Amino acid sequence: MDFTELVVSHRRSVASHVIELTLTHPSGDLLPGFFAGAHVNLRLPNGIARAYSLINPSQGLPTPCYVVAVAHAAPSRGGSAWIHANVEPAQQLMVSEPVNHFGLEPSAAEVWLVAGGIGITPLLAMAHERQQQGKAWRLHYAGQSRAHAAYLDALPNGATDLQLHFDDEQGGNVPNMAQALRNLPPSAHVYCCGPAAMMQAVREAATAMGHPASALHFESFAASTDATDHSTDEPFEIELSRSGKVVQVAPGQSALDALEEADVIVPSVCREGVCGTCECDVLDGDIEHRDSILSDAEKAANQTMMVCVSRAKGARLVLDL
Repeated sequence: MDFTELVVSHRRSVASHVIELTLTHPSGDLLPGFFAGAHVNLRLPNGIARAYSLINPSQGLPTPCYVVAVAHAAPSRGGSAWIHANVEPAQQLMVSEPVNHFGLEPSAAEVWLVAGGIGITPLLAMAHERQQQGKAWRLHYAGQSRAHAAYLDALPNGATDLQLHFDDEQGGNVPNMAQALRNLPPSAHVYCCGPAAMMQAVREAATAMGHPASALHFESFAASTDATDHSTDEPFEIELSRSGKVVQVAPGQSALDALEEADVIVPSVCREGVCGTCECDVLDGDIEHRDSILSDAEKAANQTMMVCVSRAKGARLVLDL
């Protein structure tokens, strides 16, 4: 993955504990375009890399800037806290080209967007993109409070339906996803980004209604504990098809770490199964998927894996490396 040094041209607060950063090329050059749902990876001076959704859809055309929003996570894993404390206008950051594992289905007649907290960022771009295309979209936006709801005043006006839920205004109650999706038509595509509990509730509600899994799309900002905890994992081996080399993955070790120890370089950023940078084709062997990117159908196809978190179900995998 290629990174370019961009400059922070603007920083502003968009909600409690949420800041927006505008990133531009130092020479004013246009940046590669992208579609809604895309993210960029920021490589920070403290050695941490994090993925952030792009808010300003460019319809695939070159764009003068990338705009991202960063919520100060509590507790922070080192990325958001560093950005909030250190990143100011004129600072330069290493930024990847846009990557999109969460893009809109062009043929979808109707799109239902479900956002929780900072999960609004990719969905705001989707709302604007659908609006610009003259296509229908709905939005359910839930958060802790209005003060914590980023871009509440920047939502497009053309939603077929707009549902807002703030816990502090509902007696502390979390949103009822079955109620929110009660009129979901079979042909609609659902895009959900937010806390793990919300995404699971959306999945369960839609599945109970008989909604096809292929029309459910999820974006996660953080890996689950199961994805990154390798403490009880069994050993296995990886054969590299191009060289014939065999790499042993020790108990409690990730496949990515084992490959790196064997001087096999696989591009990686998040090391948590959420950015997609380390995706590798699998030629043989059964995969234990732990990433937050691949769809259920893609996982069932058993053809690709994120080596930073996913593993072999058996004793051996053959990778196209």
